[in-house]
Amino acid sequence: MFRYVFLPTDVPVSFPEEFIEFKCLILIEREVGGDYRDEVSKALVKAGCLYSLAWGIDCAAWDDSVDWAFLAAYDFGKYPENKFVMTTWHDDETLEEVVEFSKHCADNSNIKLEDILVLDFSHHERSQLIEKLYLAA
Repeated sequence: MFRYVFLPTDVPVSFPEEFIEFKCLILIEREVGGDYRDEVSKALVKAGCLYSLAWGIDCAAWDDSVDWAFLAAYDFGKYPENKFVMTTWHDDETLEEVVEFSKHCADNSNIKLEDILVLDFSHHERSQLIEKLYLAA
């Protein structure tokens, strides 16, 4: 299942209840505060995100934020292998390339991730464009 969420401002994010194990493509084309980024990262881990891909402004910081949220969720100790969250950042790729990567290469080693959540931190809603790119990939 493909789900797109447009986030033009730093507002609370809710995740689809039917998404239990999923990948998340984080598109960042506007400034996002560090506290908000950390809040979203914690919520992603708690919701069951198993693969996080970040693209755009400060995408490496998003990668780190999700990593820290995952480690904190297990008190920086042992964690179940099937709950490990893979993270990647894509600062040298086009939007088209990262969407294609998210579709064909972003999988958990234990589980095929069928559901994708796209969090779009931008100034303009573009669900049709992103979904079209994803379906065409």
